[in-house]
Amino acid sequence: MFPSDTPPLPSAAPLTVAAAARWRAARTAWRLDGRWLALVPIGFVVLASAVEPDVGRCNVRNICRDSWGSSLAGWSVLAEVLLLATRARVRVLVPPVVLALLWYLPEGLVTPLARWSAVLLHLLLTAVLLGAEAGRRRARQQLDELMVPPVSYPWTAAGAPSPVHRDGPPVLRRALGVLLLVVAAAFPVYGLWAQARADAAAERATRVTGTAGGSDRDGVLTVHFQPPAGGPERTAALDVWWQRRPQPGEPVPLLVDGDSVRALGDDYDVSGQLSAGGLIAVPGLVLLGSAAAAGARRTRPAFVGAAPALAVQVRADERGDLLVLPLDGPPDGPGLWRLVERDRYRWASKAAPDGEGPAWVPEHLATEDEDADYPDPVLDHDEEEEEYEELIHRATPAEAAEWLARAGRSVPAVLYGGPDGPDPQLLVRPGLLDGDPHWVAAVIAPAARAPRFGRRSGRYRERDLAVAALTADTVAAAPEAGPDAEALAARRWEMPLPLRAGAGPLAALMVATAVVLLDDDGWWEGLLRPLWIGSLAILACAQTLSWQLVADRNGLRVATALRTRSYRWTEISAAAVHRNLLTIRLRGGREFSFFSRPTVWLAALFGGRYDPVALARTVATAAHRPDLRPAQALPDRLGGPQHLVNRLALTGYAVFTVAHYAL
Repeated sequence: MFPSDTPPLPSAAPLTVAAAARWRAARTAWRLDGRWLALVPIGFVVLASAVEPDVGRCNVRNICRDSWGSSLAGWSVLAEVLLLATRARVRVLVPPVVLALLWYLPEGLVTPLARWSAVLLHLLLTAVLLGAEAGRRRARQQLDELMVPPVSYPWTAAGAPSPVHRDGPPVLRRALGVLLLVVAAAFPVYGLWAQARADAAAERATRVTGTAGGSDRDGVLTVHFQPPAGGPERTAALDVWWQRRPQPGEPVPLLVDGDSVRALGDDYDVSGQLSAGGLIAVPGLVLLGSAAAAGARRTRPAFVGAAPALAVQVRADERGDLLVLPLDGPPDGPGLWRLVERDRYRWASKAAPDGEGPAWVPEHLATEDEDADYPDPVLDHDEEEEEYEELIHRATPAEAAEWLARAGRSVPAVLYGGPDGPDPQLLVRPGLLDGDPHWVAAVIAPAARAPRFGRRSGRYRERDLAVAALTADTVAAAPEAGPDAEALAARRWEMPLPLRAGAGPLAALMVATAVVLLDDDGWWEGLLRPLWIGSLAILACAQTLSWQLVADRNGLRVATALRTRSYRWTEISAAAVHRNLLTIRLRGGREFSFFSRPTVWLAALFGGRYDPVALARTVATAAHRPDLRPAQALPDRLGGPQHLVNRLALTGYAVFTVAHYAL
C-alpha cells in the first residue's frame, strides 16, 4: 500500500474503546458549548426590545435622552455576544457579570418579564459553560494520564530537524487593531469638539416660540415660526425624542441661529459618537487579543523533541474533516472529536539535503520525483485543468460506486498533544483524502471540535458519490436488453392540487398579516425589509409545495413555483434518493433536489400517492438505458395553476406592502 521508505512512526499509547467511553462520559455538555450560544443573548435582545419601554432622562423642556444605565446594559449584552461567538477563554465568566450589570444598573431593565428572563437565560448559560469547562478539564486529565511517556516526533525519530516553521509575528493584526482603536478614539474626540461648538452656537442663538404642526411616520415634527429679524414665516423639521410629542397648534420654544434651528433643551449629545467609537473599537480589541494569543504561541517550541501522543484511527466526514476513533474500535463507529487540518507536511522520498534520501517537507514544496510521493488517483484526470468536483460529476456510476466504497475507510494515525491542551496538536497519518500524499503530518488547533450533526456527518463526499453509486445499482437491476424488455411507462408525479394552488397565497396572507401586526416605521423596517423577507418566504413555501415532474419520450420536465424546465434524457447523469433527499443531477454538474419524507406525508394527507424511490429509479433507468425509455409523450401542460397563482400572490403582496407603508 505504501512505498518501502515509509517514515518511522514511534509507538504511542493506544486510545482504546474503554478510554474513549471514559472520555465521552467526562465531556458533559460540550456539544452545547459552541458558537451558537451567542444566539441566546441575541434572543434576549429581541425579547427585551418587545417588552421594554423607551427609558430615558427627560429635561424640563420635555426632551429625552437615553440613560447611561440602559446604554451600558446594551453594550454589555453586545460584548457578551462577541465573547461567546469568538469562544474566548474567559467566556465562562461573562454571563454572571452581564447578569449582575443588567440587574443592578439603574434603568438597565425595567419590566419584570425582561428582568427574570435575563436571570433564567444567564443562569442556563452559566450552567452550560461551567459544565462544559469542568468536563473539558476532566477529559484532559484522563488523556494526560494515558499519554505517558512522551513520544518523539517522526522527524526527531528520523534524526532530522522539525519542518514546522513558527508563524511570523502577527504584524497585520496588530497594525489593524491599533488603527481601529485610533479611529475609534477619534469619534468621541470629534463629539466633544462638536458639543463645544453647539454650546457656543446656543449662546449666540435667539429664542423664539414656534407653533407645532404635524408629524410624519418617522416621528419628525414640523414647526412653524417667525424669524427673529422678521420676514416670512419659516418651517423647521425637528427629529427629537419627546416625552410627550407636541400636538398641532401647541407652542414649541426654539433656538434660531441663522439657518440653524433646534428645539430649546435639545442639547448636543455625544452618545452617538461614543457608540460609533465603541462599535469600531470592539473588532480592534478582538484583533489585538488574537495577536497577543498568537504571539504567546510563538514563544513555545514548534514540535521539537517529544510530546504526549495517542495512537488512534481517523475517518473523513463529508466535508473532509477528520473524526477521531478508538484504535481498537469499529472503523465506521461514531467519532469522538473532529480535527481540522491547518498546515500540512508530506513525507517526500527525495527531499533530504543530499537529494537522495526521504524527509518531511511542506506539502506545497516541489521535490524531485514528486509523483512517487502520491498514490494513484481513483480516476485519471488532468490535475491542472480539472477539480475533484468536476471529476465526480463526470464519473460513471460504477466508478462512483467504487469511489464511495473507498471514501468511508479509516486509517491508523498518531495524534501528538491531544485535544484541549495548551499547544496545537499534530496528526501524522497515511493518505486518506483525495489528493493526499502517501503520508501527511498536519498541524491542528488545540480545541476539540464536536463532530457534525445531520447530513454533514456522513462519509467523505458521501452525498456526491452516493447519488451516482445508487444510480449504478438501479441501472444494474434494470431488465436486460432484448426484444422482451418492456419500456418504462410515461409517468407524472406532482404535489396534490390543493397544495399547489394554495401554498403561495397562504404564505402571502401570513406574511401580510405579520406586516400589519408589526407595523414598523421607516423605509427599511416598514418597506424594504418586509418586501425582501416576505418575498423569500412566499417563494420558499411555493417552491417546496408546488412542484411537478413528468417523464416521457421527450425527457424530463420539472415545474416549480414560477417556471417549467425541460431536460433531454441525455442531459441527466444520475437520480437517487439518499438520506430522504431526492436528487436529480445533470451532466453539467447542476442538480435539483426535493425532501422526500415531508412530500410523502403531505401527499398521503391529501389523498395522493408519491413514491420518491420509484421516481428516482425511473429517471435513472431512462437516462442510462435508451432502449427502456418511455415510448409515449404526455401532452399534459405543467405549471397550472400554481404559476399564475404564485405570480399573483407575489404581486399582490408587493402591492399591499407598498400601500400599507404609504398609507
